[in-house]
Amino acid sequence: MISFVGAGPGDIELLTVKGQRLLETADVVIYDRLVNPLLLFHCQKTCDFVYVGKTPYQPSMKQAEINQLLIDLPKTYQRVVRLKGGDPEIFGRLTEELEVVHNQGYPFEIVPGITAASGSAAYNGLSLTKRGIARGVTFLTGYVKENQVNQLIELPKEQTLCLYMGIEALKTVLPQMKKQVVENTKIAIIEWGTFGRQKSIFGTLETIEKKLQATNIQNPAMILIGEAVDEEEAYPWFETLERAGQSILMVSTKRPMMADLVEYTSQGADVWWHQVGQNRDKRFIEIDERVRSEHKFSCVLFKSEQARELYELE
Repeated sequence: MISFVGAGPGDIELLTVKGQRLLETADVVIYDRLVNPLLLFHCQKTCDFVYVGKTPYQPSMKQAEINQLLIDLPKTYQRVVRLKGGDPEIFGRLTEELEVVHNQGYPFEIVPGITAASGSAAYNGLSLTKRGIARGVTFLTGYVKENQVNQLIELPKEQTLCLYMGIEALKTVLPQMKKQVVENTKIAIIEWGTFGRQKSIFGTLETIEKKLQATNIQNPAMILIGEAVDEEEAYPWFETLERAGQSILMVSTKRPMMADLVEYTSQGADVWWHQVGQNRDKRFIEIDERVRSEHKFSCVLFKSEQARELYELE
């Protein structure tokens, strides 16, 4: 059985109950870059991990190679989980992978997840629909193939436009939209929505470029456009939590329980668990190196004195 599972937008508690069960029983997990790797701690100790993340402008596994994995791995593993960030049906290239699996005659199931648009909006206290303001939502990708001109993006009346991975597309999107809608149309840009490293800026089509230039916000970022996206009517609860803005490296000789992680992530912290010592889980070595190379931590929390000593010897 191959299970296509939506990992949600980042917060580890936004994984569905069914998704958690499938991770707990998986024999192998094929996971993407935007999946929070802390979710892999749900897996049993015998489960193997296969990283297929695509990083813009860096050598990455091609879709054809991922498709081949979906052909080969079920021959060795009974329970395969294809873990995708957000919801696999929304810009997750699901159809391409389903075609491969179907052609091989493999049984499969699809477990939807919370998509980045709704997660990012919720964690900023925004509603994508609002009575009398927005009665519809449009999902659109800002990604275009190399050398391909981005087609005209329209904002239908009484709609909220959710532009996925659209930071680079903004330089062409904004001039287009200014020609068809008023320049004070509201816009929000949310980087790493629902992660502890979430950053948000609000503005209008006229002011957002300068605000963006004053920050280091990059993809992955969700861009929300429309009259429902009004900073004055937002309730940004997540970034007001007790540990919001904290980036914590937790060091231990043991494997974490989810409760150890949730204690901090539920208070807005960005967390990674670094296991040290001879008994550490070797499957996480490569993951650990990638996470620690991509993110800076504001503090290190040692779970024991032994963990501190081993960490200092690394």
